[in-house]
Amino acid sequence: MATLKKSALATLVGAAAMAAAGAANATIVVGGENGYTFSVDGNINQFYVHTNGRRGEGNTSRVRNGLLPTFLGFNVQAPEMNGLTVGARISISPSTNGGSYFGGAGTNAMEQREAFATVDGDFGQILMGKALGLYGSHNILLDQTLYGVGATPGANGDLETTLGRIGYGYDYAYWRSQIRYTTPNMNGFQAAFAVMDAPSSLATVNDGDLRTNQPRFEADLSYATAFDGGTFKGWLSGVSQKVKADNTTIGSSSVRSQGYTIGANVNVSGFDFVAAYYRNKGLGTLGLYGDSLDAENSRRKGRGYYVQAGYTFAGTTKASYSYGESKLDRTSLDRANSVDFREKGRMHTFGIYHDVTANLKLVAEYSRMEDKYHVASSEKRDVFAIGGFVSW
Repeated sequence: MATLKKSALATLVGAAAMAAAGAANATIVVGGENGYTFSVDGNINQFYVHTNGRRGEGNTSRVRNGLLPTFLGFNVQAPEMNGLTVGARISISPSTNGGSYFGGAGTNAMEQREAFATVDGDFGQILMGKALGLYGSHNILLDQTLYGVGATPGANGDLETTLGRIGYGYDYAYWRSQIRYTTPNMNGFQAAFAVMDAPSSLATVNDGDLRTNQPRFEADLSYATAFDGGTFKGWLSGVSQKVKADNTTIGSSSVRSQGYTIGANVNVSGFDFVAAYYRNKGLGTLGLYGDSLDAENSRRKGRGYYVQAGYTFAGTTKASYSYGESKLDRTSLDRANSVDFREKGRMHTFGIYHDVTANLKLVAEYSRMEDKYHVASSEKRDVFAIGGFVSW
């Protein structure tokens, strides 16, 4: 018979990949023989989202996913053999969005975010496959909008998910094919190093002038501890990727994109605090390279931060507020040619997140988005969302 366990919803978005994940963190154990375990987990979330005040577009109302798509995860774990424990996870992430009469990326979309195997032993863990990246992962997994909506994308909100606080306080960790090594926990300290595939990101910014010269490298160092009445976690993560110009007359012969983020999370007596800062070169507004370089492949510089404070009442209802902003500077060539893109995005978010049961979470959230452009006028939007999660 299936057994039910209460687990953090963040497990469903890659927390499993962060440390000794896989079947051990799954929610429903379906069965298995000879020490093998097969299990499933997942969620379905749905929100009514009203966005007010888009520049030149009026109001929009959608019934859709929040920052998370739905998840259905399948986990297998083998019994320990010769000091090694082998596991695997595959998940699918269908969107509940019905799409738009105007088309768009979010029209009945299906994503595939996780497909990885893990090998655990006294040496730590090896992960092989597609999973959440290291750079920026703590920032998004601790963000209150992980359970909500946050920023809304596009005129009709046609992406598979909303943005949460991505681009309004941190870069997106993204889901990448990778080989990763994570050390054992050493009195609270833990490090992870990964080689990742990113062939079609930075290399396509300026019409294919660049090609991938090296894989993407990411690293993370964290420290976690518990004290009387609370817990503390701190982290430092970094990313680096180099590409080479096919046409060396356009800018330099090579470009290296890089960034780092540092942050901390403190929980004490029902209060929860998060603060994180990042800085990058050649990563763009969201950390996804789209506006990362100028026309001569010079790197644009970005930076940002977010702070968050919440309190949980009676162990079931959390009220939380966060503020964050992201900035992207123009290069001298951009300024000379009056190139326009978003200079700064900032957002206030207030949310209430109530656990009715271990499997049902209700959410009410309000966000105020403000986008300032280098040349064009600024815009402000209010986002109201109400909905929730069913998880298992």
